[in-house]
Amino acid sequence: MPETADWENGLREAGNVRLARISLHLLDHHPGNVRADYALTEAFCRSLAAEQQVAVHVVPIPDDHPRGEGEEGYRFWVTKGNRRLSAARHQQLPNLLCLIDLAKAGDRAGQFIDMVVENDDDYRRGLTAFEQAQALFAAHEAGASRTRIRKLTGRTREEVAGAITAGRLSATTRQAAQQMNHDWTLEDLALLAEFDGDEDALAEIHQRVGWGHKVRYAVEYIRTERAEAAERARVRAELEQAGIRVSDDIPPGALTLTRLADVAEGFAPDTHATCEGHGVFLRPWGTATAVAYCASPERHGYAPPGAQGAPAVGSAAPAKANEIERKLVIEGNRAWKASATVRQEWVAALLARATAPKPVLAWVARQLMEMPTPLRDKLTGARHTALWAKLAGTIDAASTAMVRPGRLPLLALAPIAVAYEHQMTVPDSARYIWRHDRTGAVSRADARAYLSLLVELGYQPTPIEQAVIDGLPYRGDAPAEEPEPEQAPAASEPPHEPGAEETSTPVPADADAGADPGTDPDADDGAPYSAAA
Repeated sequence: MPETADWENGLREAGNVRLARISLHLLDHHPGNVRADYALTEAFCRSLAAEQQVAVHVVPIPDDHPRGEGEEGYRFWVTKGNRRLSAARHQQLPNLLCLIDLAKAGDRAGQFIDMVVENDDDYRRGLTAFEQAQALFAAHEAGASRTRIRKLTGRTREEVAGAITAGRLSATTRQAAQQMNHDWTLEDLALLAEFDGDEDALAEIHQRVGWGHKVRYAVEYIRTERAEAAERARVRAELEQAGIRVSDDIPPGALTLTRLADVAEGFAPDTHATCEGHGVFLRPWGTATAVAYCASPERHGYAPPGAQGAPAVGSAAPAKANEIERKLVIEGNRAWKASATVRQEWVAALLARATAPKPVLAWVARQLMEMPTPLRDKLTGARHTALWAKLAGTIDAASTAMVRPGRLPLLALAPIAVAYEHQMTVPDSARYIWRHDRTGAVSRADARAYLSLLVELGYQPTPIEQAVIDGLPYRGDAPAEEPEPEQAPAASEPPHEPGAEETSTPVPADADAGADPGTDPDADDGAPYSAAA
């Protein structure tokens, strides 16, 4: 007789409990089951069909229970696991793993209490996204293929890949994410892999999440910001390697070659490269637009009043305000670009739905009747743009015959959405759409109509998109600070009269003669440096 292990001596058989696989035709929901909604998601059903490893609790149906029509064959009531039973019926499974609890067979009160204990959030807590990621990553490390994980958990291929990616996050990054006030998902966590261990990026994500931004937008904004910085570094290195003087801003007293050509008769920018005052400025933020200037324009015989650099004024407020506006334009252009990437991912998912939301058909009909500028300019060529494959996927004319009627409005929306997205992102003037002082490829009114539809369908707009929808100026992604309450002036101070201006040295009447594109609030509009200059 084999020797009994020590741990086996501590086992105690439970005579009133049996584990068995029971055919579905013998199982029925408990007549007092209080769950009104089984919430049968596709993922849950797929997981149950792949492996029914969690036993449901059942009790024998009392012999004296009155049977209704069609209930004659049932032998057990499910007390714990009615959702699993419903999913098993939906998937037409042959049987379920069951724990037969004979002790509770005659305890009707205990059966109802079990329903509460089994499903009360105070007793059961689902795994957090961090815990799910670690568990799925550990399963993968232990030898489970992605296919096996996908089948047993009911998750999609993309969700499994994201979970494994998130599971690789360092403890430092996980800790930083847990400190953020955010309801994390596996998808959000996977986005952090790009910045694992990057304290600066994680701090910015933390700040933006605190502002109420989605993690996807925060990540895309940082990507855009860093792509701009990398391109500026590349352009700067090329210019310096060519022996060209590069500064972060136009030096005092200098004029851009574009401005110099406007005011100096006979000046040819193409011949200026040999001038010892030749240089370019490349601001340390924004796009990599290098603008050529002459540090000593007087050598060209140009010296009208006030032309040497910025006009001298007694107050620095105009220059400071101009700098603030310039940086706001840079932030706005970056936010508009990042928003487009996030929005287009959402639009692609919308167009892939099996059924169109109700507002779509009426909006499409109205657009075709009104034919706004984005449609007049791009609707007929929408299928030939690079965005078509990205947003509409494999939608083509031949596929319409095979599509269910509920999806047809999305097929009609596809070329319209592509036309809007193209005109709102591709033309150079698309970056002006969010601004009140410039005219973009799409009017703010048309952009507002399109964005408003997406919001009605469930899209969460970014701050710059919300400003367009509301018809308000964009003032940055950071929430507006609450104004401090005004304090009454001291008794010795005279009251400020309405309309009175602060005292400063007046700007000369001919100051515009020396105005320079280098001080334009739209820093992207400077004439780019050409190697021929």
